Amino acid sequence: MSGQDVAVFGATGHTGRFVVAELQRRGITPIAVARDGAKLGGLDLAQPGANRVASIDDSASLDRAFADVAAVINCAGPFLDTADAIAAAALRAAAHYLDVTAEQASAQATLESFDAAAREAGVIVMPAMGFYGGLGDLLVSVAMTGWSLADEILIAISLDSWHPMQAHAPPVRGTRLADLSSPMVACRRFRGRLRK
Repeated sequence: MSGQDVAVFGATGHTGRFVVAELQRRGITPIAVARDGAKLGGLDLAQPGANRVASIDDSASLDRAFADVAAVINCAGPFLDTADAIAAAALRAAAHYLDVTAEQASAQATLESFDAAAREAGVIVMPAMGFYGGLGDLLVSVAMTGWSLADEILIAISLDSWHPMQAHAPPVRGTRLADLSSPMVACRRFRGRLRK
């Protein structure tokens, strides 16, 4: 492992498999991390042995899984259950943390809990880099082109249905579990004197 590798927690899940494949396509070595070691064998990894087993209930296993990585991408939901443990372990490893949550409560809690520690450690903690969070941030950047500040920005995404699976794939377990506790409307509000 080079110290520039990226750990993908939830690597055997629906989103995690896409992230692992994209990292490999870009020439970045993914360290596939999963709660179920039996599922790791089904991944097509360019570097044999680049997989680790860890659980959010076992901080020592997370520390071993994230040793010597530059970043950790959390793809395992529900993020209200996983983000805290994974972000804390990433910080202990002095690695950047990203996740793909669309759970607003999780994104807000992650930022509130880890902002100061991340700044002190010199790493980035960035939740919600999936469709909802990442897309909203890009839209705000485009909308604010030429503006120096705004009093408020509200982004809302409403779904009339939700089918987090492909016809040939089983239901996405983490998404289904998160769906039980999350509303069907994603809304992010930015208030105050926002600078671009």
